[in-house]
Amino acid sequence: MHPADYFFLGFAGFFSVIGEYKLAFWISTFGILNHAGAAVRAVLDPDWYLRKRVEANLPVDFLNSGIKGLLVIKAIMIVVLSWAAWRAGTRAGYF
Repeated sequence: MHPADYFFLGFAGFFSVIGEYKLAFWISTFGILNHAGAAVRAVLDPDWYLRKRVEANLPVDFLNSGIKGLLVIKAIMIVVLSWAAWRAGTRAGYF
């Protein structure tokens, strides 16, 4: 997982625990957009994704780009952040 994953989950959880549900909602929402944007960019520009893996010194298989694994991780993160955003948004009075 990328450090930004921990940021979104950690800060959204922290703000939810201390009762700042509006901040938790917006951090979760931004995290959803961030993960969705990265997934879309990787699908539209696989070379960008491969370059990022090379920059991070991660294993690269040029025959199998690894985008499927990325999409699974992003989907899981979007589901978790969606649940967190819904829960925080309900408590903040948005829904």
